[in-house]
Amino acid sequence: MSARAGANAPIPSLAFDLEAGLERAFGSDPTPAQLAAIERRVSAVMAAPRPVASQVHRRRRRWAAVLLAAATLVVLVGAGTSLLSMYPNLGGGGYRVAWDRSTKLGLSQVHDGYQVRLEAAYADAAQTMLAISVQDTEGGRSSQVGINGVDLTDEAGRTYQMASAGSTPADRSSSVNTVWFDTPGDGSLSGSHHFVATLPDIGVREVDPTFSILPDVRAVNPSVAALPVDPSTFPWHSVAGPWRFEFDLAIAPATLLSPAATATAHGITATLESMLVSPTTVRLKMNYAGLPDDGSSWSSIATVLHNGGRLAVGGTLSDPAVGEVIATVMGTDNASGSWVIRIDELVGFGPQDQIRLAGPWVVSFVAP
Repeated sequence: MSARAGANAPIPSLAFDLEAGLERAFGSDPTPAQLAAIERRVSAVMAAPRPVASQVHRRRRRWAAVLLAAATLVVLVGAGTSLLSMYPNLGGGGYRVAWDRSTKLGLSQVHDGYQVRLEAAYADAAQTMLAISVQDTEGGRSSQVGINGVDLTDEAGRTYQMASAGSTPADRSSSVNTVWFDTPGDGSLSGSHHFVATLPDIGVREVDPTFSILPDVRAVNPSVAALPVDPSTFPWHSVAGPWRFEFDLAIAPATLLSPAATATAHGITATLESMLVSPTTVRLKMNYAGLPDDGSSWSSIATVLHNGGRLAVGGTLSDPAVGEVIATVMGTDNASGSWVIRIDELVGFGPQDQIRLAGPWVVSFVAP
């Protein structure tokens, strides 16, 4: 996520209240990339018709887990903390598998006194992760630093689409960052590949911001500079690089299954078209037949079981060509055995309100 991607409509005051609340609660400001994610999340929720008591928000064409990861802020952990030692504690599940199996790179470049260090990289046929530390080597120029975005390509010119990012400050002049990408190739890539990762710029927060409420993140986006926002009050600015790294990395294979397993309830048939199983995540492509014609952007409240063990669902992505893609927050090295996908509810959006359809739909099959 990058702060370059601005919204096209003014953000309601709720966005400012949310950001100010985060600042007060965690004692640190989100990076521009994180603020951009919060902005998109709030604007999408405010724009979506919904009942007051609803707990399900309109899904955007981006993993729901992306927003959660990018909006997660943490308290400063203290000066002198080893940046590399922070990474194992940033998460569990698929992230911890990715970190433990990652290739430790230790590649470093410095521009204008700001050091960007590509600590490690992991890739499987479903997703790719980079661990990137940022440090102001001169000190005293910032109250927080972080990444704005990363461009990642391989030797064949394939672009790895950035899917999510999270940043954890270590102190006022350094942070650890994780960036996730969708691995291209629909599960077909494996083996060793040559990568180029480029950070066009980084984000630096001013030492002494003078405002009490965080202003609109769009102030840093030149394409929307005409909006009524005073850039002089925005605490973040970009420092240009680029920081560019080349490295070789093995992509762990994944298993692609096409079970075409179905379940029908209340006149609606749920079909599991395909499933991509990697060491860090499982992605299930679901198709739904018989849904109301006036509904769209359908997503499920689902549970995924493999050999009796639960793989927590981390997000869903509405896909007009399929229905939706469900992603779990952890994967498995062995796709064999029994699989059960239980969908308790389908949630869509009609012309005026949410449409909620109760199940359950229980799709099951056994993988060889």
